[in-house]
Amino acid sequence: MSNRKISIITLGCSKNTVESESVAGIFIKNGFELTNNIFESGVIVIHTCAFIHDAQIESENCIKYAGGIKAKKKELKIFVSGCLPQLVKDDLLKKYPFIDGYVGTGNFSNIVKLIQKDVFFAKTETAGGMNDSRRRVLSSSLPSTYIKISEGCGHRCSFCIIPKLRGKYRSRSINSIVNEAKALAGCGIKEINIIAQDTTSYGVDIYGEFYLYKLMDNLSKIKDLKWIRLLYAYPSGINRKLLDVISQRGNICKYIDIPVQHISKKVLKNMARPLNTREVVENIKKRYPGIVLRTSVITGFPSETESDFKELADFIKENHFEHVGVFGYSDQKDAKSYTMKNKINDGLIEKRKQTIASLQFENVLKNNKNKIGKTFEVLIENINGKKASGRANFQAPEIDNNFIFDLKSNNIKTGEFKKIIVSGVKDYDIIGKLDTK
Repeated sequence: MSNRKISIITLGCSKNTVESESVAGIFIKNGFELTNNIFESGVIVIHTCAFIHDAQIESENCIKYAGGIKAKKKELKIFVSGCLPQLVKDDLLKKYPFIDGYVGTGNFSNIVKLIQKDVFFAKTETAGGMNDSRRRVLSSSLPSTYIKISEGCGHRCSFCIIPKLRGKYRSRSINSIVNEAKALAGCGIKEINIIAQDTTSYGVDIYGEFYLYKLMDNLSKIKDLKWIRLLYAYPSGINRKLLDVISQRGNICKYIDIPVQHISKKVLKNMARPLNTREVVENIKKRYPGIVLRTSVITGFPSETESDFKELADFIKENHFEHVGVFGYSDQKDAKSYTMKNKINDGLIEKRKQTIASLQFENVLKNNKNKIGKTFEVLIENINGKKASGRANFQAPEIDNNFIFDLKSNNIKTGEFKKIIVSGVKDYDIIGKLDTK
């Protein structure tokens, strides 16, 4: 093909971003040029998400937008990959006949050969996985990035279609992950965030046990990595060995993201989630008080009563979590919960969502005010004139709050770590000043 400029549009979560970065490396190795300008591209690759209905709509809108460009630029090639083709399969082509090919979640890397051969290719496997050995970090948020340690999911949460989209749980080897981390550290990465559909099940399929503690221990030995953070930790896989490693290793952030989704055992049972969630959380806070927790919860799940909701609200009031993401239940017709009875109306779902968000905001204000006068090391991520913002090791990228502070020197750059003294709070954010000592 004459125009070898490629734009990769990534939709959805950080796991999709890692996949796009992995395939970008393969494109570059094969002589393609990456560009952020879709109007000068010869090829547009849209890596989609379809986890919930809103994500599916966003993906389809992006395809339509690209189709509008192609209507004026006939030679443009459009390829679609990831979760949306996996979900709708051949219906994708029926709806969008202008696309030039598509692949599913398990064979994304094959898209390079597909484009090179300039032939249509429709395949939606779930069994494959990404080779991250040639990964090209596209993010502008250096020195921070993500490492995906597994593919697929072995759970069957009733509201989730990830197993359908991504297949069964498949761990990468420790060696492959550690080698990728070393390569990233060699490129200037200082923070890696460990991600998967479920990080705490890591290793069970290939090592015969929960082996995340061993992986984290190996990663902590990479001297150039300053922060190692654990996200997407499924509650039932959190054990003493893992908590000890997190607590004892200096460059592992004392931070765990545990999506609990709810606390009522009745609702958890309907969700097909672990029933010992409260015990897991309370055990961490009791035995490892230095570990900061993040979670996400869902309000308005089918059959959630006022009593169930009150139990969730009371749990949030207990202030176990430094950070909480609150989501209203959303129907996904391919999920088991779609057929459940006693659906909650959208207005009540939103009301309950806002109630939980307000309760957590009170926790955030209290927690942040307790930091006033203390000094934290902060990764500077944005500079706008004399204002800057960044994160401490108890704040994850993209999803948590920030430190905001004034700059008194033009010598400070993004990607640097600086000591910040907390002087106040503003909404969710922490206000501070540079420690000049």
